Amino acid sequence: MGKLKIVLIDDDEERARFVSDRLTSHDFEVVASIAIDHRGLFNPEPLQADVILLDMDHPHRDIIENCVASYDLPTVLFTKSSDKETIKQAIEAGVTAYIVDGIEPERLQTILEISIEQYKKHKQLEQDLQDTKAKLADRKDIEKAKVLLMRLHGLREDDAFQLLRKNAMSHRVTMGEMARRLLDAQQLLNSHLRD
Repeated sequence: MGKLKIVLIDDDEERARFVSDRLTSHDFEVVASIAIDHRGLFNPEPLQADVILLDMDHPHRDIIENCVASYDLPTVLFTKSSDKETIKQAIEAGVTAYIVDGIEPERLQTILEISIEQYKKHKQLEQDLQDTKAKLADRKDIEKAKVLLMRLHGLREDDAFQLLRKNAMSHRVTMGEMARRLLDAQQLLNSHLRD
């Protein structure tokens, strides 16, 4: 892995400058150093980075969630707080790693690389879960559409499936999408007939 690009977010402006200088001197690229104001607010900006490094004396869940949502990058939190509830809330807010210690640039490369890999794995699991849910929803809709075609046209199950498949291919959509179109059209007709 090449030179890591870091967004440093700190709740102490003076410490942020110090940490940023130390990171730069240890061959990290600090693409942004952002100080959080006394209300915990900052203006996120689009940045090309590998990881977010949060350095906070008193981590707050809403600030962490804002960072995670704003950047969608691995987020490593360095803090002095070892409070179990704070750790739990930080992890629930999306922190990739929670380090109770000061930032030691000599150890940081390994910590960040592990965090980046964990983040990638987590993102892949989320994507796999979404894909599985979408496939299950497609199967349910395809089954409903087949039943509808069988009832409306007196088709056998296999013929209803083939008709649905043929229409999906001719419209260049998935079978799930074709099934939803058919079900939506049927629902529209039913509600129109009732009115």
